[in-house]
Amino acid sequence: MKKVFSILTLAAILTLTGCVHHTPFEEEYFFQAMGKDGEIVITADTTKLKEKMPGVLATGNGVLDDIIARSERVSVAFYQNPPLGEEAYPADLASLDYYGGLEGDYGSFTFNTALSWSSQFHGEKEEGIRYYTDEGNTIELAVPVSGLLLFASQDYVQAYLDTVSERLTLIGDDTAKLLADSLFGLYVRSPQTMIDLGLGLPYSVIAKMSDAIIYVNMTDEGGYVLNADITMQSEDLATTLLSLLRQNVVAELRRQGQRPDFAALSRQYYNEGRLVLIRDMSLTEEQVDQLAGSITDITGGVI
Repeated sequence: MKKVFSILTLAAILTLTGCVHHTPFEEEYFFQAMGKDGEIVITADTTKLKEKMPGVLATGNGVLDDIIARSERVSVAFYQNPPLGEEAYPADLASLDYYGGLEGDYGSFTFNTALSWSSQFHGEKEEGIRYYTDEGNTIELAVPVSGLLLFASQDYVQAYLDTVSERLTLIGDDTAKLLADSLFGLYVRSPQTMIDLGLGLPYSVIAKMSDAIIYVNMTDEGGYVLNADITMQSEDLATTLLSLLRQNVVAELRRQGQRPDFAALSRQYYNEGRLVLIRDMSLTEEQVDQLAGSITDITGGVI
């Protein structure tokens, strides 16, 4: 993904911004209108990340860092067009199309005015919806309403219709709260691919998921844990997934010379019908870096 803002454009935006803006979505979360079949939705509470994992959001560019500092949350839906199936698993986010939004202190008039002044962007208008795109047509973006910077790799108009003017709730309230309360989380329904979550799952298992909610939190001791609610297409498939997860954990523990605690594993990995649950799975630094890299792709690559 390519950073498409010029330093001067961003500096102008920051200089012109006056009053403080916040997300315009008060009744539900912005990302609840994402999550069509096959989309990988990643959302991060940037306020928490700036406090707990500041390095994840650092781009090395002072002005970009100021833009991110104004954010409260970033949410992006990644998708394959057309679907590529097993050959694209695990997914490289940089190769996928996307749309999403930064919620925070972004004024509609000042931001869009700055884009209209920039020689690197030109305005477009479709179906009465105005947005801006760069010279290489690598990104389309605008602030349609103060508090939301909306962007897309292609088809900004559809992203606007889906998430703003004609939005439908695709992610339920209970699921959305799990994602929103975490440091960062992922939701996918009827996945066509998936990022590497470090769970050792083959594509044949991924393709049989109905949906998955995966979210990361920080412990009081400063470590990180992963939780997941994965709904399979049948109870038999859920049993198979559970067995595979436990086998992978046992194999890794034995590889490290540790003795598995099977009673503890049964409490940490279990199923309820078609639903497979993972609770408080400790993450290694490598796994945290890998998952955090997805957030870096979003903040440092998309915007």
